[in-house]
Amino acid sequence: MGQTYYNGTKESERPAVRKLLDSSKLCSQKITLEALHLVPKTLDAIHGAEGTYLVGLRSNQAHLYRYCFCKALTDRADYERIDEPQRAHGRLDQRSYASYALPPDALAPRWQKVGMGTLIVVSRSRKKLDGSQASQETCYYVSNALPTSQAEAGELFDAIRGHWLVEVMHHQRDVVLGEDRMKTGIQTISRIMSSLRTVTLNLLRRLRPKSMAAQIDEFADRFQSLIRFLTQQMVL
Repeated sequence: MGQTYYNGTKESERPAVRKLLDSSKLCSQKITLEALHLVPKTLDAIHGAEGTYLVGLRSNQAHLYRYCFCKALTDRADYERIDEPQRAHGRLDQRSYASYALPPDALAPRWQKVGMGTLIVVSRSRKKLDGSQASQETCYYVSNALPTSQAEAGELFDAIRGHWLVEVMHHQRDVVLGEDRMKTGIQTISRIMSSLRTVTLNLLRRLRPKSMAAQIDEFADRFQSLIRFLTQQMVL
């Protein structure tokens, strides 16, 4: 939908995202954001444009986090869902979701102004197939969406899952393709390299390799196989 430049510091990412949402006319759409963007100014822009936000909540928002943590412990969820276990990468993952209504008068005034009304709690259990110890993780999200049915709550649950697929993609860009190691203040170069990484990842996904890094190493060792692959994909 669009892109913008920021200088690499976490603090500058917030105004960069607001600029991107505004310039691309996205504030009226359905937006998922990581916990860094749980700030009134960003949420107000989306809510004021009659858009929907779903944003992560972490313990750095101490009062809100504590309230939501206690609510999930003591209240009964309005809607729940348990997904089927998924087997991949030598482990078995299972996710469960629960939705709770957030009473506006129970929140700090700055959150009341942005229409925050729903808490989503995601619990993920992970068990490695080699028999090692299982792990459990719980994550929290807040939204101005007010689900009134299981289907509407399910849309929020699916949005969380979809957001993490985007996070996986960014992890691949950084770890496999070294995106964060390239520093440049020239916006044109940044955009060109970003586009090339996107093309590279999309091409690699067509092979469905077990490891993208290993596939890149194989192409480096067997250059003719890379040429054949690019020819088959009509890149050359």
